[in-house]
Amino acid sequence: MADASFDAVIIGGGKEGLVMGCYLGLNGMTVGLFEQGNELGGAACTGPVPAAGFLGNPHAEISAFWMSPSYYDFNLGDKGLEFIFPDVMMSKIFPDGRCIVVYRALEWDKATGTVLPNMEIVEKNLKELERISPRDAERVSKALEKKLFNWMYSHGQVMFNPPPLPGEPDYVEVLLNDPEGGIDPRYPYMTEYEIVCDLYDSPEMRSMALQWQLMNGIAPGDVAPALQALLPMPSFAGLQAFAVVKGGMHNVAHALQRALSEQGGKFFVGADVDLVLVENGRARGIKLADGTEIEAKRLVIDTAEIKQTVSRHLRDVDIDPEIRRKVDNVMTDRSQLFWGHICFHELPQYKAMEWNPDCGKARWVFMGDADTDYLYRHYGYQMHNLRPGRWPEKTYMSELPQADPSYSPPGKHVSLVAEGHPPPASYLSEREWIQVRKEVGERFIAEWQKYAPNMTWDNVIAVNIPTPRDIAGHNPNWVDGCMYTSNQGPSQWSIFRPIPEFAQYQVPGIEDFWMASGSQHCGGTGTLGFSAYNCYKRLAQRFGLRKTWEETGRMF
Repeated sequence: MADASFDAVIIGGGKEGLVMGCYLGLNGMTVGLFEQGNELGGAACTGPVPAAGFLGNPHAEISAFWMSPSYYDFNLGDKGLEFIFPDVMMSKIFPDGRCIVVYRALEWDKATGTVLPNMEIVEKNLKELERISPRDAERVSKALEKKLFNWMYSHGQVMFNPPPLPGEPDYVEVLLNDPEGGIDPRYPYMTEYEIVCDLYDSPEMRSMALQWQLMNGIAPGDVAPALQALLPMPSFAGLQAFAVVKGGMHNVAHALQRALSEQGGKFFVGADVDLVLVENGRARGIKLADGTEIEAKRLVIDTAEIKQTVSRHLRDVDIDPEIRRKVDNVMTDRSQLFWGHICFHELPQYKAMEWNPDCGKARWVFMGDADTDYLYRHYGYQMHNLRPGRWPEKTYMSELPQADPSYSPPGKHVSLVAEGHPPPASYLSEREWIQVRKEVGERFIAEWQKYAPNMTWDNVIAVNIPTPRDIAGHNPNWVDGCMYTSNQGPSQWSIFRPIPEFAQYQVPGIEDFWMASGSQHCGGTGTLGFSAYNCYKRLAQRFGLRKTWEETGRMF
């Protein structure tokens, strides 16, 4: 006899588990959510980093949860989830004192969820681009006439819908087959470097696009899903908004937990799920590591990454060996980052402020030269194969200034600092990673001084920059330190993610068992709960559950 019983049992209390729990609770189900760690939220967490008195978000920092359907379906704005939108979206600062500054051109109506472009700000951004490259400013302007809004609409449809079944629209295919769609039919087969060179003429614009994509887990030599590969283009026009979660990213988790609790959902932390119990081809519950059994009357939802699901939770289930083999081969050697915090006395005084005084106010400040040949030919390889004392010749770091003053004591400041494409955790030994962690802070401070001379060690209060090994240890879903759970190349995207047999959130031969982790389409991008929301859409189709997107008339 089970020790407890729920209609729906959810494995994992990160954003995916919380989002799923809220939607199932909305349908009147009793929900039990079981989290291995000591708190809910997964990547949506905040702590006293890099020193006491400061706050930092160790994992998810850039939030787009304001555009998540969950924000409106559960009135999360009334449950403590607030956002700050800096006016300056992003900047790229070059060693010679020039910079590209992009202002936020999206305006969000919190009450209705409507997002509209401010064309005056778009024109302002085009003028900023023109200072660096008139030809590229013209290219972005022409794209605005017919391409960019098509891309953005299609991107939203791709991200907020399950991978298409036969007969359902494939929005990428629609664009590719539309002469006015604006996507070169070669793009799905081109590397990021090739696409960037096709879209832009200047090394400055190319380098900014490549550097940003490194932070998205896309190296210059990688082939990326077409719409992901094109993300920099609307961003250069200001048609994205990088929000700050007021009070810390943990408020995303807190708001979702409040919504779940209001519906009667129960959550349990320190609850390590060991097995999914399957009888006669149906998931009937779970067994915890301490032997506790929990009955699932209707559904079991697993939000653990796919290798844990198959090798641990379903280890006693008869699954086709070829499927197990495919899961074992899911790649996790992208999306590793150096991603940590530095707190300091005085704000960086960038030399490029003479070019544009707003460059340091951006939500995301990129630093680096415009040597695109080096980025393509050497940097990716050197960074991916670094060892203690053996770093790339050049540094391409970035700073995410904290726009919420509550993160720091009065008069002090904290920023997240990052660099993309270090090696996976398993590439180096524990001893090597410990040494690399010591060196990365020195590397960042030395580089920062080239752009902001006041960023010396005398200005620094504390440094805490985790490595991929540290990141892998923080969350079991980030295998090898892969912060998107698994690679997001074309072979692990949409109808192929994580493998074709699991793309529709189920394991063949097991009824009432569903998967909703970042291993599913479309990964852990943006702390939005895409995987859970899209999985819920399939559940709604299958079981006649509420379709809030139809009830509210939303696009998705």
